[in-house]
Amino acid sequence: MSTPSEASTPQRDPAFTPALSSTESQAARRLDWLQHQNWPGLGTSGERKARRVAILDRYLLAEVATPFVFGVLAFAVFLLINQFFLAAEFVINKHVPFVLVCQYLVLQIPSFVYMIFPFATMFGVLQGFGRLAGDNELTAMRTSGIALERIARPIFALGIVLTLAAFAVNDYIAPESQHKSQTIFREIAYHSSQPIIEPDQFVRTEDGQHTIFVGSMDSQTGIMQNVAIYSLGTGNFPETLTASTARQINGKLVLYNGVHTTNGPNGLVVKQTRFNTLEFPLTDASLLFEGPRGPFEMSSSELSHQIKALKGSGEDTSQMEMVLQMKFAMPLACLISILIALPLAVRFGKRGREVGAMLALIVLLIYWLAITAFNTLGKNGAIPPLLAAWLPNLFMGGVGAALLWKEGR
Repeated sequence: MSTPSEASTPQRDPAFTPALSSTESQAARRLDWLQHQNWPGLGTSGERKARRVAILDRYLLAEVATPFVFGVLAFAVFLLINQFFLAAEFVINKHVPFVLVCQYLVLQIPSFVYMIFPFATMFGVLQGFGRLAGDNELTAMRTSGIALERIARPIFALGIVLTLAAFAVNDYIAPESQHKSQTIFREIAYHSSQPIIEPDQFVRTEDGQHTIFVGSMDSQTGIMQNVAIYSLGTGNFPETLTASTARQINGKLVLYNGVHTTNGPNGLVVKQTRFNTLEFPLTDASLLFEGPRGPFEMSSSELSHQIKALKGSGEDTSQMEMVLQMKFAMPLACLISILIALPLAVRFGKRGREVGAMLALIVLLIYWLAITAFNTLGKNGAIPPLLAAWLPNLFMGGVGAALLWKEGR
């Protein structure tokens, strides 16, 4: 009579058991933990099943983790090569402090996360699952009754985590780091440890009530030339303060030798007053020196607010809308990369890891070319920004889903 444990275990008829090659038999023996039912301390079948799921997930994620980390580091270095050469030139030829250059390089990294993560994910999946396919472990798993969709489950969970992480970095960390890096770059370019204002720059205050124009600035003395301040006030036309020179002192912009001009409802000048010195309060003095924020230096909510304000004044916002849509579409490339990499790894994994690396580069190149092409079309207004940002994801995701379905049959 069979024991209860034997009765609960399905018995295979040798006549109907498919013949395995020696390599496949070795892989099956290495994966005995998938079939083993009698772990110590696990009583019910539900507990045993939960244990098997946890082990399988950890095993698959461990295979992907090492090449993923390598891909992150390798692609980050690749993207920073230009900056490395630029940094070396500033340090060696222009005697810029090495610490300042390192700060600039470190602040550049978050801006590349939305490109680094998809490549590293694709590389990790192709290498990890390529190894499993090459050693026939995927064949052993599927022969044991584990569907490809179940095998892919922890990898897709990883893709969701990476997508959320890429969006968080791209929306909260990268805008601020990019803005700070541009400030440091201006300091490097102008050979000054003091904050720099670029020539002919308009800066809008945070309350939106004032716009400050600075013609130029002496980086050694901090004196600004040809300064104008436009204040909206309550009238139809802004009041204007113009000064030949100005200097930022203790959170105030001190204007020298200037004119205060007030316009009437018809736009004509109704009053002009000369002054020798006039203090204009600045709620945030760093705004003047850090410069206005570009679309890549804003979060999605800030950029949405900016687009809405500019649309109200009749300005073309196609380029800014394209950047906004890309902030949402680009992080999803992590999941798209998994959709493409998984079926390719299953199909071509037995040909070696070099094939996986080559496939990662080719597929990623096609993906980025599609993104660049549609990005240009969206910015030029040829197609709506929403469509331009999401079409590459829809196309590549559809191709990946079809390939995965075909391999899972």
